[in-house]
Amino acid sequence: MRPTLRELAAAARCSVSTLNHYFGKRNDIVLAVFAQSGERGQGQFQATRIPGPDFETSVREAAALSWTVLTQHGVAGVLAMGMVEGMGDDLLGPAFIESMFEPFVIALTERFDAHVARGEMRPVDTRMAALTLASPLLLGALHQKELGGARDYPLDGDAYLDHVVESFVRAYRVD
Repeated sequence: MRPTLRELAAAARCSVSTLNHYFGKRNDIVLAVFAQSGERGQGQFQATRIPGPDFETSVREAAALSWTVLTQHGVAGVLAMGMVEGMGDDLLGPAFIESMFEPFVIALTERFDAHVARGEMRPVDTRMAALTLASPLLLGALHQKELGGARDYPLDGDAYLDHVVESFVRAYRVD
């Protein structure tokens, strides 16, 4: 459920009138959160662009970085908020994708393009491959953190990461 302007003001420890003064509409606040989150993610995006020494190591490094950021740095919660705000909204949905999610997909695509060029990864649509790797990581983090799965259905994070990486490498490496 989307938080009200009053709830946003309480979270920001300010008054509703202060939010209205600086942002105007509720959507402008959400857009500012998206933009700030995208800016904070630039370091991860840059690290994700750089391919590792070999395909399997590279996939493992990218996936481990993503899993750590999602599960230990609160990014899963920010992405969950972006999805809730963006679903079915013609303004916020595209803004969420553009500022918070697509930069990661693009960075991962660039990493995979390097592995295709080296002959280590099958020549595929690397953007689709990037979404294929990102999706189970995001879903797993949301399952554990934001949806409360850690309480009743805990995942061994390392085993889950190994499973995702091994499956991806088997599917895409050049044999």
